[in-house]
Amino acid sequence: PPSLHLQYNTHSVPRHARQDRSGFRTVKQEGAAPGKSPTTPRLSERPTDRRRSMEARYAELRRAVEETAAVDAHAHNLVDTASSLPFLRCFSEADGDALAFAPHSLSFKRSLKEIAALYGCEASLEKVEEFRKAQGLSSIGSKCFQAANVSAILVDDGLAFDKMLELEVHKEFVPTVGRVLRIEWLAETIINDDSFSGSSWTLDSFTETFVAKLKSVASKIVGLKSIAAYRSGLEIDPCVSKTDAEDGLRKELTGQRPLRITNKSLIDYLFTCSLDISVQSHLPMQIHTGFGDKDLDLRKCNPLYLRAVLEDERFAKCQLVLLHASYPYSKEASYLASVYSQVYLDFGLAIPKLSVQGMVSSLKELLELAPINKVMFSSDGYAFPETYYLG
Repeated sequence: PPSLHLQYNTHSVPRHARQDRSGFRTVKQEGAAPGKSPTTPRLSERPTDRRRSMEARYAELRRAVEETAAVDAHAHNLVDTASSLPFLRCFSEADGDALAFAPHSLSFKRSLKEIAALYGCEASLEKVEEFRKAQGLSSIGSKCFQAANVSAILVDDGLAFDKMLELEVHKEFVPTVGRVLRIEWLAETIINDDSFSGSSWTLDSFTETFVAKLKSVASKIVGLKSIAAYRSGLEIDPCVSKTDAEDGLRKELTGQRPLRITNKSLIDYLFTCSLDISVQSHLPMQIHTGFGDKDLDLRKCNPLYLRAVLEDERFAKCQLVLLHASYPYSKEASYLASVYSQVYLDFGLAIPKLSVQGMVSSLKELLELAPINKVMFSSDGYAFPETYYLG
C-alpha cells in the first residue's frame, strides 16, 4: 500500500555522499578510523520509481488475476437481511461483549473503507448499514459477488445462523454452488432426530446409519468438512479403539438434546470413518485449523497434531485441505504441504480478518515451503455478501 512506502528525502543526504558503480548512494560514516571509509548504501532510485517498475513488470499477471473468475473453495450460507445476526460480525470472529471492540481493529477500519467505496457511501458503520437496508439483499449481493468476480462457491452449510438462506438461493448471485458436508453436523443430526431411538444404539448401528447417509449424498456434494479442532482438537487418533468410541457414544447419548458432540474418542472415530468415505468417493476433506471464534482452544488447532492421520497409509490418497492458513501456525502448515502429498492449504479467513501486515506475513509463510499449486483461495464468506467481497 502507498502508506507503507518510505519517502526518500534528498535534503537529508550529506554533501560527501557519492554514487558508486552499483547505482547505490554511499555515505561516509562520521568518525571513521583513518584510512578506512565504511559506507552505508542508499538506493538512488526513488520508491515511487521502483513501485512503477514493479507494477509494470507484473501488469500482465495482475490483469490475469483480476479478470479470471475465482472458485471460492470454502464459504458458508448467507442470511436474510431480517436476521438477528449483527452486521458487526461481518468484521470479526468475536461475540458478546468482545464484539464491541471490533471497530478499533485495523482490519475493521480497512474493510469498512473498502465496503463504503464499493457502495459509494460514507465510510461509517451507520451509513453502510443504512445503504444495506435501503438496497436490500438482492442488490447488495449482486454488487458484492460481481465485484469479487466469483464463478462458484463451495458452501459448508453446517454452520447455523438465524434466518439462514438455502443453498439454492445463492445461485441468484453465483452460477455454481456446491455443498460441503460437515461431518459433525451430520452425526448430531442423526442423534437429535426424534425418529431414531438413540437409547438402543450401539456403535455399530450408529456407524451403519452415519456411513449410509454419507454414501447417499456422496455424489451430490463436492467435499467433506471437519471441525474436530473446535470439539476436541487436532490430535486425532486414526486407530481409536471401538471400545473407546462406543463408550464415547454412550456418554453422548446420556446428554441433553439437542446434542453437541465433544467426546474425543467418538469424534476421532467419526473422522476416521469419514476419511474412508472420502477416499472411496474421491472427495476432499476440509479441516478447520488455526484461529476462529472463542469456542475453540487455539492451542489444540496446530496442524502438526495431525501427524498420526498423515502417516496412516489408509489415507495417503485422501486430499486434506487445511483451512484458514492455519493461522497462527502458517509455517507449520506450509511444512506439512511440502512433505505430504495429500496436504493442501487454504488462506480464507486470514484474508481479510488480519491486518495488511498480518495477511502478507501469513501468506508469505504459507509459500515458504508449500508448492504454489497446493495453496488455494477461499473467502470463508458467511452470512453477509460483504464477507465474500472482502475475502
